[in-house]
Amino acid sequence: MINKTLFNSITMPYLTSSQTECLKWLALITMIIDHIGVAFSNAYPALSWCRVIGRFSYVAFGFIIALNLSRDKVNFKSYFTWMIATAFLSEISFTLFEPNYDRLNVLFQFLSVIGVIWVYKNRQHLNSWVMFFGLGFFIILSALSDYGLPGLLYCIGCYLFLQTKYTQFRLITMLTCVLLALFVNHSFIDNFGETIVETISVVAVVIGTMIFILHPKGLRQCNISISRMPKLFFYLFYPVHLTIIVGIKYIFLS
Repeated sequence: MINKTLFNSITMPYLTSSQTECLKWLALITMIIDHIGVAFSNAYPALSWCRVIGRFSYVAFGFIIALNLSRDKVNFKSYFTWMIATAFLSEISFTLFEPNYDRLNVLFQFLSVIGVIWVYKNRQHLNSWVMFFGLGFFIILSALSDYGLPGLLYCIGCYLFLQTKYTQFRLITMLTCVLLALFVNHSFIDNFGETIVETISVVAVVIGTMIFILHPKGLRQCNISISRMPKLFFYLFYPVHLTIIVGIKYIFLS
């Protein structure tokens, strides 16, 4: 027999506006911590643990993207416009921040997620060739971007979780999201996890993040009232904070 109480307890309604903003702020803060670790851990090895804390960021942002795309009415034109403009603008800061990195910045990854979901939602109205080349383009874009194809799969997994209406499949999609979140971070685990403690720490942060987001007694218990941050502030935060970190690194470590 299926334990209906269990499935009812994990049913995930949309987050409230304040809960979504809370997750955004936590993602932004942990992103800064992560990038401080990237910029300064070579000079100060202790800061490498900032990168462990930073595992929260992409997992949270990916869920937010999936959540926004799961809503009934999505303004894809606005979403594409903001993401394309900010992604290209951010590439300048990202190149200065990671001059030897061979991938595009993470906003191109989120752009590929938006593109794939747009094709999926409009599949009834698109020519089969448009769908084929559209999906191909966005999948290639994902592969060339930060976090690669695992990053795309994770966001799609979160989208499917939010779209799943039958409680019998909710647990399956939830567990899939957790596994994909670990898959997103597998390269980091391989590179950072030189000891069992370091490996367990990364895995614990990733799984803890997913529990915080998905469990009914996690983020959904947050009753703090948080105003929605201005769209311009949210999109420009990424390139601006990278530029500031690059400036600080140049001043103190040049």
